[in-house]
Amino acid sequence: MTMSLEDFRASLVRPDLRTTLRLPLTDLEAQQVADDPASTQSWYAYWLSIQPSPAAAPPPPPAYAVSAPHAPPGSESAPAADSQPTIPIHDTVPADQGYVAPAGQAYATTQPYPGYDPAYGEVPGYPGHLPGPDGQPATKKRVGLWVTLSILGALFVIAAIVVVFAFTTARHWTKTDVPEQPETFHSEEFETGRYDVTMNSTNPCTVNQDWTDCTNLMVATYTASCVGVELTESATALCTEYSGAIDEMRAQDGDGYYVATLGTYGTLSRTPEIDTRQVSNDDYRPAETHEAVCYLGFLGECE
Repeated sequence: MTMSLEDFRASLVRPDLRTTLRLPLTDLEAQQVADDPASTQSWYAYWLSIQPSPAAAPPPPPAYAVSAPHAPPGSESAPAADSQPTIPIHDTVPADQGYVAPAGQAYATTQPYPGYDPAYGEVPGYPGHLPGPDGQPATKKRVGLWVTLSILGALFVIAAIVVVFAFTTARHWTKTDVPEQPETFHSEEFETGRYDVTMNSTNPCTVNQDWTDCTNLMVATYTASCVGVELTESATALCTEYSGAIDEMRAQDGDGYYVATLGTYGTLSRTPEIDTRQVSNDDYRPAETHEAVCYLGFLGECE
């Protein structure tokens, strides 16, 4: 059963149905044909003519303006305009309907519209324009590459300036890792090498003792405590006084003299002088430091 004109027009605007018609029309071209009754009638007649029929060969496809840039199958040259249906030429066409030839000018089915490049499909062009394989202009790609490289170069220059400025203004200072540990001391008693001499209240002599024997006992205690050693100041004064008493007894000695009463001098004794001194604990530790660097006031090791 043959498709009616209305069904034919409805099939033109539906891509899934238009493929069964086997017509060389794009979506935009098919919509333009469907919107114009005369063009619809012409393409409908053409479609009927190419249906399998032993009685007659299919006529050439209709000529049309820019809205149908591809020639129908089997067409090698533009047929005569008076033997082909054409799409009416309009003075103005909405912007979303593509390029339309000026009034009074039509293009044959084998003639591509201005800007059409068969090597890249139906991508409009302009003089000197050559789109890339993906449909995007190669010039735009090169511009994008140069913009990217320019941005990267500017960032590199800025980074280099910042690094140079950071190094030239860097502040070096000494950072203390471990504080200094001061030396500590403890008290210690020690012998100074000198001696203290004391005298008790026990006199070395006795009453009725021979004077000479008493003198010799005093000499003996003096020698044991005051002679041959270094004495302290107080010990030196005591020994000097004790030696003077011995000299006085010797001056008073005579035959038959004896001790009638005991004097105030007692027996001498000596002891090492003990003093106190501060001895180091050998615990001093110097501070542990290292040279720190501060960049830009906040990078690195800053105080």
